[in-house]
Amino acid sequence: MYKKTLILGLLLAALLPVSSFAATATTPKLTYAAWIPYWAKASGTPAAIAHLSTFKELSPFAYEVEDDGTIRDSMRLAAEPWLSLIASSSAKKVKIIPSILWFHGDAIHAVLSATSTRTAHVDDIVSMVVRNNFDGIDIDYENKKSETKYAFSAFIKDLAVKLYKKNKLLVCTIEARTPPSSLYRVLPKNIEYVNDYKVLSRNCDEIRIMTYDQTTADIQLSDIKGTRGLYAPVADTEWVKKVITLATRTIDKKKIMLGVATYGYVYKIDTSGATTTYQKMRAISDPDARALALQNGVNIDNFHNEAGELSFNYMKDGNRYYVSWSDATAVADKIKLAKSLGIKGVAIFKIDGKEDPLLWGVLK
Repeated sequence: MYKKTLILGLLLAALLPVSSFAATATTPKLTYAAWIPYWAKASGTPAAIAHLSTFKELSPFAYEVEDDGTIRDSMRLAAEPWLSLIASSSAKKVKIIPSILWFHGDAIHAVLSATSTRTAHVDDIVSMVVRNNFDGIDIDYENKKSETKYAFSAFIKDLAVKLYKKNKLLVCTIEARTPPSSLYRVLPKNIEYVNDYKVLSRNCDEIRIMTYDQTTADIQLSDIKGTRGLYAPVADTEWVKKVITLATRTIDKKKIMLGVATYGYVYKIDTSGATTTYQKMRAISDPDARALALQNGVNIDNFHNEAGELSFNYMKDGNRYYVSWSDATAVADKIKLAKSLGIKGVAIFKIDGKEDPLLWGVLK
């Protein structure tokens, strides 16, 4: 019987097209995660619940931290609609990994540099994760000072050890690091990075890189593409590739999540000088950007610019404005890139009910 089954299996395999096996062997299965902001929980949680099967991880965003290191529940995570999201996620085996956001560089340095306050902060985080039965925690500490490098590394090491003992995950969200040659016209002699990639790779279970808000950061791309038209993208796929490729030299690629935006920006622009300047006015969602185009008589006609984003410009009150944003097509480009680079997955920022409706088809 075993021989008959084996022979039948071999015959069926021979009849199947080679491409079937190639697709299975070469197309990695990505992990999808998403942040849901507390300021849009009323619209973001229903959107997430409706598409739970898409995700492996969801991160309610965000707890915040006081200057003394105590955690503030800005989300009110113990109330609706979060409770419904958490219950639905648990039923679907989707991990809940809330984010802690901290922007104050001086306070971060003060708390993490002293062993006593750093330990207290770590213990508060672990207790909060265990008490609420979360699957882990997402650390998103931004605007850190370069001198905080060793204190932050010590914090990550301590937190990783204590979470591991509780069988909880440590997710680390970090800023995108543009290669120096694309960031500076004259390279500095000594570049100090506060995020130690080696420490993060060893201690974080997952590392989400915020590959968005590029604007004019990449001077090489700006010099080339900015001479051919307006150029201030949320995230040019070429720039994203540079950032992730640089990261994979030090960080285990199976831990890297590529951060993808679902929004864009409105800029006031000035083309009177030798170079075009972009003044960021406000963030804008996909439906609001489309409505703004319609309001100003602009037909975007699904035209994607050199960065792979939808964009248009218009005049108002004697000023010229430029809008560029990440729609479903731009997200699809990033997903394709993530697969080609062999990384763990893609983290969507953000699910707020105002993402491009076509996004869900792309994520499937």
